[in-house]
Amino acid sequence: MSNFDDLFSDDALDKKMSFLDEQKSTGKDGLYRVDLSKVTDKKRGYRATVRFLPNVTKEGQIGPSAIEKISHYVDTKQVPELAGYYDSPKNINPETGAPFSDKCPLTETYWSLKNSNSAILHEKADMLNYSRKYFSYVLVVEDDQQPDNVGKIMIFQYGKTIKDKIGQERNGDISGEPCNIFSLKNGKDFRLIVKEVQDDRGNTFPDYRMCQFVSNPAPISLPTSDGMKQIPTTDDGNISSEHQEKIKEFILNRDTNIEDFSPKPLTEEQESKISEIIDYLTGRSSAKSAAESEPSEDDFSFDEASNESSSSDEKSGDDFDFDF
Repeated sequence: MSNFDDLFSDDALDKKMSFLDEQKSTGKDGLYRVDLSKVTDKKRGYRATVRFLPNVTKEGQIGPSAIEKISHYVDTKQVPELAGYYDSPKNINPETGAPFSDKCPLTETYWSLKNSNSAILHEKADMLNYSRKYFSYVLVVEDDQQPDNVGKIMIFQYGKTIKDKIGQERNGDISGEPCNIFSLKNGKDFRLIVKEVQDDRGNTFPDYRMCQFVSNPAPISLPTSDGMKQIPTTDDGNISSEHQEKIKEFILNRDTNIEDFSPKPLTEEQESKISEIIDYLTGRSSAKSAAESEPSEDDFSFDEASNESSSSDEKSGDDFDFDF
């Protein structure tokens, strides 16, 4: 049957209407998201298990275990055409290994506003929000809330709380034995225990502080017809060449690549918008503003823009699940 024959087939045309189907929370971008709306027992929270995987590129090279990206969310409710996410120019260019730029206009504007003596400018500074995120491959081992994800390789977006837990394992701070959690034969599964909490400003957000790695290292598990099964090891504790090939094939047979989430340079349109944002916040231009914007309880902290850490970073902005 030719393509033109499909033009007159109602069954064929019906298959092209998938845009009407309800999209799963994971979407088609490959991100693994903790969907708190699927939690039935709020006290128990969201429970799942994932395994961090090394970054094997399509060319067979070993890439960075995580991609780091800094983004800003501009919350200009009175000027919605300027609101949105903007990658920081100080992100590392994955092709050169150097920052796209030595300066970030939005960061500089934030501190200029925050360090002023004007309460109005302080309020405008709160329209600039900061997020440092990391992206790594994970294999979903267990997930009762979203069972369709089990056995899939997805990309996990996380913040400082989970990054610190990975560092603690590497240093042996918890068990006394250092562990590279990305190891295929001696890594550890990661237990997700995520609950919804509220800060003193009324904002609700997922809390990842109860998540933890399991106690004992073990080889990776792979999906089989009988569920997830741990790869056996040889007498000397290594993975046989036969199973190594199976693991390689499985890891490369994924639907998305971590490089898709790498930092990108700002486009001309984004740079133009940033200039308008700065003019609006600093009072150099108000043509697009119908009225002075009032701060909202939905605003997040920008504290992490400095090199100092604080408990508020841990609570509010650090692990909030921004969608880029």
